[in-house]
Amino acid sequence: MVETARKRIREWQEEGKAHCEAQQRPWVTLAFAQSLDGSLTFAQGQPSALSGEAALHLTHGLRVEHQAILVGIGTVLADNPRLTVRLIKGTHPQPLILDTQLRTPLESHVMHHPSNPPWIFTSIRAAERRRHILETRGAHVIPLVSEPGERIPLPRLLNDLWHRGIRTLMVEGGATVLTAFLEARLLDAAIITLAPVWIGGYHYINKLLISPERQAPGLMLLYHELYDHDLVLWGRPTERQI
Repeated sequence: MVETARKRIREWQEEGKAHCEAQQRPWVTLAFAQSLDGSLTFAQGQPSALSGEAALHLTHGLRVEHQAILVGIGTVLADNPRLTVRLIKGTHPQPLILDTQLRTPLESHVMHHPSNPPWIFTSIRAAERRRHILETRGAHVIPLVSEPGERIPLPRLLNDLWHRGIRTLMVEGGATVLTAFLEARLLDAAIITLAPVWIGGYHYINKLLISPERQAPGLMLLYHELYDHDLVLWGRPTERQI
């Protein structure tokens, strides 16, 4: 099933190639796991493993099909992800971190990546000393916003990635980052693993800024597959009147 999924994502990427070239941004996949009640985890900052082993193999297969993988600093601090390909054979994607205050720990897994030191996108006014320390340890720090604590503008981020040669991007979280991509309508596909459990925890989507007259971001569900007990939904973005 993983090979079928990888083939499918390659086909979608090829279909969207001209559109992304016109916009000069990578093809973007949102990929994450949630509970039946839409939670990413039990509580903010507290990691929890929702996906089963088969769904995790799918995630690693999808990583192989993308040149870069993106998370926010909240995910780095809470989960300490490796952002590598481990469960199948394949090339590691380039790890990217949104971190306006340069809080990425020096001991985090991503700072000890086996092949690709992380690209950390931050504020122009981030502490120079902290930037120097991270760069000394191998990270590539890229300032994109002018004020500490500001959100990094996603169109500018994606355009910057395009000019750095990144054509396909996988976004894995956390909630703030996923919400920002949905709100900006900057996704080309979403792959959602639905774990058959209720946990009443921290939801993966913050409140979207949608006016009563505006349509909500939705998915055109094209495929669904069972990976052991997990249901994986595949979709392309659409707009729905609410």
